[in-house]
Amino acid sequence: MKNLMALVMGVVFLMMSSCAQKVDMEGEKVKVSAVLDQLIQVLETEDVDVFSKIIVHDADMVNIGTDAAERLVGWEALKELMQKQFAATENSKLSVKDRVIKVHDSGKVAWFSEIIDWNLVSQGQEVKLEGLRATGVLEKRDGNWLVIQLHYSIPVKGEH
Repeated sequence: MKNLMALVMGVVFLMMSSCAQKVDMEGEKVKVSAVLDQLIQVLETEDVDVFSKIIVHDADMVNIGTDAAERLVGWEALKELMQKQFAATENSKLSVKDRVIKVHDSGKVAWFSEIIDWNLVSQGQEVKLEGLRATGVLEKRDGNWLVIQLHYSIPVKGEH
């Protein structure tokens, strides 16, 4: 009787696991890419409202900028930095290349890397940031992909 019960439970488990909904990985990558495109657009248009919609507002989120002091903990710190950056810059134009997106098998977490060339004006001077490296993590919450972590760095030439 125990063997029969184990067999029935095993069959039920297999049936349930085979009915599990498969994640459309390519479809999810397209959705993540759309959020990343919005992030680039935010940096060009300086739209804090759109930024607020694609970033989580967690108090313990951590983001790293290009400046040594830019270790930002929480939504409010990130928002404040972005507002300062937007006030100090203008005419931002960004070009993205080498974007790579990976989606976890669960379909609920994704991470990315990309290279950005960023031209802008700061204090009346044209600034060109070439090869800016960006990485980050997104999480699907209530059906929407949101950025939960960002890291930007400027490569140092001549290290190798």
